[in-house]
Amino acid sequence: MFYVSKVSLPFFFLAMLDLLYSLAVKSLQLDPKIVWITAVFGFVAHTIMSAMYQIVPNSQGRPLRPIWLSYVVFALSLFSSFLFYLFQTLYASLVYAFASLLFAINILLSIKNWQPITVKFIGLGTLYLLFASFFLLLSELGFLPLALAVHSLTLGFMLNVVVGVELAWIPMLYMEPLNIVLSRRLFYLSLLYLPPFLLSLYLLNYRLISLASLLVLAFVGYFFYILYSVFSRRRMPKEVPLVVRYFILALIMLPFGLLLGSIMAGEGIVSFLLPLHFDLLVYGFTGTTIMGGLAHLYPRIVYNWKFSGATGVSLSDLLREDALKRIIFLIPLSLAWMLFADAYGGFLSYMSSLPYILLWLYFAWAVLLRGMFYKPTN
Repeated sequence: MFYVSKVSLPFFFLAMLDLLYSLAVKSLQLDPKIVWITAVFGFVAHTIMSAMYQIVPNSQGRPLRPIWLSYVVFALSLFSSFLFYLFQTLYASLVYAFASLLFAINILLSIKNWQPITVKFIGLGTLYLLFASFFLLLSELGFLPLALAVHSLTLGFMLNVVVGVELAWIPMLYMEPLNIVLSRRLFYLSLLYLPPFLLSLYLLNYRLISLASLLVLAFVGYFFYILYSVFSRRRMPKEVPLVVRYFILALIMLPFGLLLGSIMAGEGIVSFLLPLHFDLLVYGFTGTTIMGGLAHLYPRIVYNWKFSGATGVSLSDLLREDALKRIIFLIPLSLAWMLFADAYGGFLSYMSSLPYILLWLYFAWAVLLRGMFYKPTN
């Protein structure tokens, strides 16, 4: 690892705090808007931002430009999160938009080589983060619907970055080549699939939203086809790495969440299906992808930061792999309970998040805390 981003670690913990806060507010049935904002603009965005601060410099073979700006971005992100926690959404959105602008400047200044397909997706995702943050501010001022901001971040920032990173990581971890021609076509499709969907959200025309969502499904379907081409090329039977298994489990949830959103828009059944749509895509697909990504990236950051010169310390020492193998089987159970409890409603909705919270605390113990507080025996 050429470059170690020390700001990534506190960003990870801020994202965890955002996640736990969103789940607590969700369980207490306080304010759905705060749940959506802290989960999407907090947990999802802050995790991806922290990962990008590590991935981008290493993809370019040079340090972040400039490094000090990443600490300013973190400080502003931390401040905006606490303002969201206090339900000061207008002021928090203003700070968040400024932090996103500085983050975009920081990332784009650090990219010199745009040839890798992952870098192209990351750059496009960064622009969507910028759009989403300003859409959020304009929604607080009453000019735009909140759904436009949320989907700009999830389908624009999150999905593009996840696709770009997985196009690099899955072939690398599975040790099979990626079809570069198909990946380039996927990037061209990524330029086209989202603008019609966002326009339909701006117009709040549910029939158009349902039709435009077919473009999103087409993009995801083509991504699945590329991944299938990677796995189908295996020359001999081989075990799928644990991190890749997390990614695959997450990807299984993605089309179901998208189809639910398309049906919800087409039939106008918003109030009943919205929590299930949100659970599947944010806590299901994105949360599981983040678990896999953190299990791969976090120990490497900690190792290169704290233990690169130490003897007798390996990456496997910095996480509890046995716990990660248990967690991947517990994820569907915790999400199934969440979906059932949210669909049933009533008193069960107050307990829908409890198994998922415990699961993430277990993950934090197995990966985040294990790496941070590990002490060599020698």
